[in-house]
Amino acid sequence: MTRRDFEARSACCENGEVASLLYYILEETLDGCRSYGAEIVMHRGGHRETAAVRNITTSYGRMREILSRLSRNTVTPSTLRDIVEDELNNF
Repeated sequence: MTRRDFEARSACCENGEVASLLYYILEETLDGCRSYGAEIVMHRGGHRETAAVRNITTSYGRMREILSRLSRNTVTPSTLRDIVEDELNNF
């Protein structure tokens, strides 16, 4: 699995700290087919939190759309899985 493309965003937390969010597209090959997922890494106040969801789609274009939406809405690692599941249910 490799990281491919990313977007970066900063967000202000409830306690006033600033969180740095990095959004990555994950790419892997399964049984000869490319599959894409998402990873979010958040740095906040000396802490690092990360979450990933693999095998979301086989379409790179669709994954770019999803990643852009995650970034625009400043989705955090703790909510990534729920947001992706909602996104796929609405597709």
